[in-house]
Amino acid sequence: MDRLPSHAEILTGGKAQRLNGGYYFEPTLIAGLKQHDEMIQTEVFASVQTVQTFKDEAQAIEMANDVDFGLAASIWSENHGRVIRTSQDLDFGQVWVNCHLVQAAEMPNGGFKHSGHGNDLSTEAIEGYTRVKHIMSLTGR
Repeated sequence: MDRLPSHAEILTGGKAQRLNGGYYFEPTLIAGLKQHDEMIQTEVFASVQTVQTFKDEAQAIEMANDVDFGLAASIWSENHGRVIRTSQDLDFGQVWVNCHLVQAAEMPNGGFKHSGHGNDLSTEAIEGYTRVKHIMSLTGR
């Protein structure tokens, strides 16, 4: 939080607490960040959420895709047509609709862009741990 720009506003949370057995960061909501601020452009693995405003669906998709990382995105809408359209346009390895962090073990879990290479979960993930070699042998000569 000490690297937040002056135009950002912490709406709630924003403090780390030392607890027995470890550290805890309060759930935090931040508004007022600009598209190219560090917290928008990087993956924050903590209980931190940012709020950004947009004019329309096209701008929302443009802003979402205008980041260096692409692990996951969530869309919240009752409009199924919009959900299908926007989820196809988002450049993220996982897109959740009206939920977040729901996983299916039979589906690959991985991100796009700088959000890692390869997948975990599913049979597709096994390919990252294997090397295929084809050996052809003619016998009888």
